[in-house]
Order: sequence, then structure tokens, then C-alpha cells
Amino acid sequence: MAKRPLLLGLTLLVTALPSWSQTVQPDPLALEEVVVTATKRVESIQEVPMSVTAFTSEFFKDSGVTNLSQLQDYTPSLKITPGTDSNSTSIRIRGIGSVGTNVGIDPSVGTFIDGVYQGRAGMSIGDLIDIERIEILRGPQGTLYGKNTAAGAISIITKAPSPEALAAEVELQYNTDERAEVHAMVNVPFGDTGHAMRLTGYAIDGDHLYENTYNNEDLNNANKWGVKSRILFDGDTNPDRRLGEFLFTMDYTKEDTDCCALAVIDYDGLSTLNTPSLNAASAALSAQLGNNAQGNPILEWHSFEDSEGFLPPSPNAFDDDNYWVNADITNEVTIGGAALEWNRDLSNENTLTFINAWRHYESKSAYDGDFTAYDAVTGSQDIDFDQYSSEFRITSPGGETIDYQAGLYAFYSKMDSQGTFRQAVPLVTNINVGGFPLSNLFPDGTLNTDDNIYKTTSYAAFGQLIWNITDNFNTTFGLRYTYERKERDGSQITTPVSVIDIPPVAGPDVYYDEARNDDDWSPTIIARYFVTADIMTYASISRGFKSGGFNQRRELEGRNGEFDPETSTNYEIGWKSSTENRRLQFNGSLYFTNYDDFQAQAFDGNNLTVTNAGSMESYGVELDAVFVPMADMVAGAAIGYNKAEYQDFDNGQCTIQQSFNYYFVELDAQGGVPGTAVPACTQDLAGKAIDNAPEWTVSSYVQYEHDLTADLFGKVRVEHNYIDSFYLDQDLDPNLENDSVNLLNLRFTLSNMEQTWEAAIWGQNLLDEEYYAFGLDIPVMGGYAGVVAPGELYGITLRLYY
Repeated sequence: MAKRPLLLGLTLLVTALPSWSQTVQPDPLALEEVVVTATKRVESIQEVPMSVTAFTSEFFKDSGVTNLSQLQDYTPSLKITPGTDSNSTSIRIRGIGSVGTNVGIDPSVGTFIDGVYQGRAGMSIGDLIDIERIEILRGPQGTLYGKNTAAGAISIITKAPSPEALAAEVELQYNTDERAEVHAMVNVPFGDTGHAMRLTGYAIDGDHLYENTYNNEDLNNANKWGVKSRILFDGDTNPDRRLGEFLFTMDYTKEDTDCCALAVIDYDGLSTLNTPSLNAASAALSAQLGNNAQGNPILEWHSFEDSEGFLPPSPNAFDDDNYWVNADITNEVTIGGAALEWNRDLSNENTLTFINAWRHYESKSAYDGDFTAYDAVTGSQDIDFDQYSSEFRITSPGGETIDYQAGLYAFYSKMDSQGTFRQAVPLVTNINVGGFPLSNLFPDGTLNTDDNIYKTTSYAAFGQLIWNITDNFNTTFGLRYTYERKERDGSQITTPVSVIDIPPVAGPDVYYDEARNDDDWSPTIIARYFVTADIMTYASISRGFKSGGFNQRRELEGRNGEFDPETSTNYEIGWKSSTENRRLQFNGSLYFTNYDDFQAQAFDGNNLTVTNAGSMESYGVELDAVFVPMADMVAGAAIGYNKAEYQDFDNGQCTIQQSFNYYFVELDAQGGVPGTAVPACTQDLAGKAIDNAPEWTVSSYVQYEHDLTADLFGKVRVEHNYIDSFYLDQDLDPNLENDSVNLLNLRFTLSNMEQTWEAAIWGQNLLDEEYYAFGLDIPVMGGYAGVVAPGELYGITLRLYY
């Protein structure tokens, strides 16, 4: 029987920094060795002293993963949350991340594509095509990766052009959601010059997933395409004039969809403005509260059920027809840029690296702010973002008593954003304070527009030194200094002019012209010891940093929405081990991370503010095992336990029920609107769990290859992923708690021995588990809504290679 290299597939080695995967022909009963550029220098993945999950190009072929969000099912402690548009994407590692709905907040997890930092989380929406590897770096990465990596980093590396041979690849895919995808690549060497070009492209056309029962229009489709070109120029072909290697990259991605509508979990909820969709919840609470001394009900409300004279459909969030909205829902995104990377080996074997890049991002979205067909709230968000970055780095060859690298980094970005928040006539008519309808002030409703220009200028210097004290023991000392300046020039304008201040709905016209400066020292200390040639242990301390900023949303007059920097300190011990015959690898890490002044968004039912959440901590363990039980079979499992909780956060977001209890019971209000309480309701979340942070995550797989005939071989892959229960929103409302789920995937692949083609049939979430990817309180109206996670899905994939 012909033997082929075992495809390691899911290389869950819990240990790798951005890597150049180089494999050697393995023993059929041994795991392939993966060589990576860990900490930006070449090392075996088993020698890297930090907690990282690495995915090679073979994993993406074997698993069929084509977008970044799918990686959360394979990575301990990773959570990627969607929102009402692509810009609202939130990436969390070990429970920590920033919500993308507020452009004034930077992400806590940095995303890097081909070594270039991406300033917004939504800039990574492109499909994963022609991937060399992806690495998820857990814990602060402040020294080598810099800004906005307080929780971790994701490094996406695409394949570079090869001057060796002409090559091409086409992938076609279709699934039961009536979604068609095509991915293509061509690699063109320029003769024997050492120069080459690599072109990739993809297109996705997916039918609408849901029907809007209000107007019988369709929602949430897929319509996206992108192209990328990479040109390699080898300047070392003339031995008398070595210029180094130049890699020029250009890319462009376009998305235009009717997305992203949220499913209503329950319409019947309390409204902090006493303007609920339905009567039942308010009527029940009013009966409990009774009447005041004047004989009037303490709780008076004006529902849309009464004012509009019609009812919403019965909610069933997992029904494809459970969408009932009256506003346009759009999501238009454009991403593009250019980068030039230069690498040159010096005569002393040091390497110089210089990466310069420009990135552009545009996002235009509109959404139904109340998630119902009642005419209450609509919103929009337009973003125009440009960034420019440069990094210069020198790296020693390694293998000496002292190994080192040092560099300089510069970053500038300018973002124009405009957000609108409209309250329609029916809503302002229903808002009634002391018998005074808000429509008396705003007979045509209100429109609040926030215009902001954000500028960020950042400079950094960094260095890292490795002292190889003995053959078995070394220490690493790293340090980065970052200076960052943020400027905000903007306004909050209400139409018509408002004489009352009720953020984010309306208020006096406000103009901003502000700036703040932050700086930080981010150190790293690592001790690494090889017990044997196959067992490595390490201990490390590292620090991450994210600068302060300014809230995009309207706040009370006199407040500029400024918030302070966020810092994190991580303490970690771990090990990497394998048996002598390399049939088994077992790696693990234990960590404790403390966050100070974590930047959190809080929604009290009416107003969305940004606040520094005091302190929080995340601690746990990550384990990973890969085993070759027999020739042509590999099995693996990764287990993550993560306990993420607040230590000091006394101004946390209240649940809606808590807001009513605070207003009517603690403040003993005898009437009025809970949303106008002064001071506003907050809860002490100290010792409580952080939202979107499941404690347990487990992923496992088995893959087996077998020759079927002299010309054909088959492959079967079974995957199981377990995700523990977790809260969907910061207020820890039990109505927004996800149950634990078990996800089962299955894939059969058929290929010829020459591997010039392969065909696969596959199924995902075969148990048809029902759960949410994102959830929140419905603003103003009461109730709950969420993004439904993908259900049971089947498809076919065909690949052709040349």
C-alpha cells in the first residue's frame, strides 16, 4: 500500500508563533515536525515557550474551514462574536475582548495579516484563501506585536509566490443553504530569475437565509468577492550586488449584503422607557407595585401593542421565518491596501526586515434598532478608515550565547465616522413622563447624528534578548516602549434642537476637539528549560497595553466620553513534550492574567457608555494532545478551562429587571420612567463571570486515510467540539444565557494518487444544536434578541490542482 505523509490537519500544538511550516518526510507512525518562526525567528514548534494554537494549510484543506470565525470551534479560549454588521465583529481570547459596535474603542485582540496590523476587527472578513498558516497567540503580546494585543493576537500568513514552478488551484463549494463559493490561485514564476507572482481570488454568492414576515422580503444573504496579488522580487541573484528579497502585496475585498438581522428571542419584556412592545410583562409588574398615594398606578406604560393596534408574530428564534422588521438592513464593506516587505541577510548573518503598508476600510450599514416591525428606532453607521504603518527590525541568526532582535514601529490612522440614531413618531408619542408625551417636544421624532474624526499616531521601539546560559536552559528579556496620541474632532447634533438631555436619544448640540496622550512600557520575561531533548518547560511574565480614547456615542452634557488605557499582565507556566518515537505529543499551559482599567461598554436599556471596568482576571489551563495510533491515522484533542471574572466593577450594566427594582423599590419612586433614574442603575459585578466566556471548551478529531484502488485513496475526518454554557451580555441576564452545545462534523474526501483533484462531501453541526452566537436586550422596547448560530449544514467541495 502506498504511504503518504500523514496530514497533521488540526495542528493544535498549543505552541507556535507566526510560522513557516516546513515538513520533512515522516515515519508513517510519527507526527510530522513543524518548523515555525516563533517569536519571529525559526524554531521547532515544540520549542516555542508560549501558548499558541497553529493551523497549517493542510488543516484548512482537511477541515474545510474558510472563514476566521470558524476557528473558535477548534481553539481553546477563542470567541469570535458577530453583530448587526461586519464592523461589529468582536474577537475575544481567554474571555477578554472589545465589542466592535463603538468606533471609539480599539480591539483588545490584535489581528495581523502578512505581518501588518489591522486597525479594526471588521478588516478580517475576507475568506481564508491560500493560507500558509494561522496562529492564535493567547495572552498579552505587547513586546513583539505591540498595540492593542492586551488579550492576545491572531496572525494570518498567506502563501508567498514560489519561483520553482507554475501552479494553479481551483476550489468549488456548494451547500444546503444554497451558498456557492469559488476560490482560485495561480502561481507564475518569471523564468529562472528567482522572481514570481501569485494571484488569488474568491467569490461567494449565498441565498438569503431568512424571510421578513413583515414585508415578505429576504434577509441575511452572502455576496462577497476578493482578489489578492503578491509579487516576489529576488534581489540576491547577482552575488556582487545583493539587494535582498522584496515582496509586494495588493488586495481588494468587497461585500454587499442585506445583513445582519437579529432573531427576536422574546418580544414581551419590560422597557425602561415604559414603551414595551407588548403589555403582559408590564401589566404583571404594575399589579405587584399597585397604586401611589394619588390612586394612580405606580407603573404606567404605553405599549406598541395598544398604540399601533397589531401584534408581532409568536417568537421562535430558531425558525427561519422569525424575522419581523420594518427598516432597511444593509451591510456594505470595502477593504483594500498595499504592502511592501523587504528582507536582507547581512554578511554577519543578521537579517533586516522592513514592512511598509497602507490599509483602507469602508463600512456602511443600516439596521432596525428595535428589531421589530414597529416604527420605533433605526440606526446607521458609516466608517471611512485609512491606516499607514512601518516596521523595521533586525534579527540575529540564533544559536549563539546571546541572540537578539530589535526594531522600530510607526502607525498612523484617520477614521471618519458618522452614526445616526432615529426615534420615530410612534415611540416619542409613547414615551410619557408625568403625563407629558415626548412628542410635545419632538412632534416629528428625533434624529441624533454623531460625526467624528479620529486620528491615532503611535510610535514604538522594542527589543528582545535571549541568553542561552547552557544547552538546556535560557532566559528571554524583552521590552517595548509605546507612545500613542489620539485626537477626536466631532459633534453630537439632535434634529430638531433639543432642550432636554436624554442620551443617546437627544440633547443639546455638542462639539468636540480633544486629544490625549498615553505611553507604556511592555516587558516580557521567559525562562525555558529542556528536561530532555523531547520535553521542554517554560515560565513567563508578559504585559499588554491598549491606549485610552473617546466614546463615539452621545453622553450627558459636560461629559466628553473619555476613558483611560487598559493594561494586562500575564503569568504563565507550560510544557511541550513528545515521546521519543514522536507518536504522541502532549502540551499544556497554566496561566493567570490580570487586567486593570478594562475598557467596557455598558447598555442600561437606553444609553450605551464606555467605562473603565476596574480590574478583572482570567485564569485556567490549556491542554493539547496529538497521537498516531496506526499508520495513516491521526487523532487529537484540545481542552481549555478558562475562568474569567471581574474583580472590581461596581458600575456594571444592570439587567432590565434590576433597573425596575432599583427605581421602584430602592429609590421608592411612585411613578415615572426607570430610564430617567438619577443616578442610573448599576450593579456590582465583582466576583461575577464575564460575558461570552465559556469556562470549558473541548475539541477533538480523528482522521484516517486509506487506499481504495491503485489510483484512488479516501479520507474520513470526524470532529467533535464542546462549548460550555455562557452569558451573552454583560448584565448576566439569565434570559441571555447560552446552553452548552456539542457540535459534530463529518467529512469524506476522495482523491487520486497524483493528488491533481479531490472531491469531498461533508456535514457540519450534524446534531443540529440550537444556540446563539450573540445576544442582547432589545433597546427601548424591551425583550431579547440574538444572532442564531449556524444549524445543520451539508455540502460538497471539489478541488483541482495543477
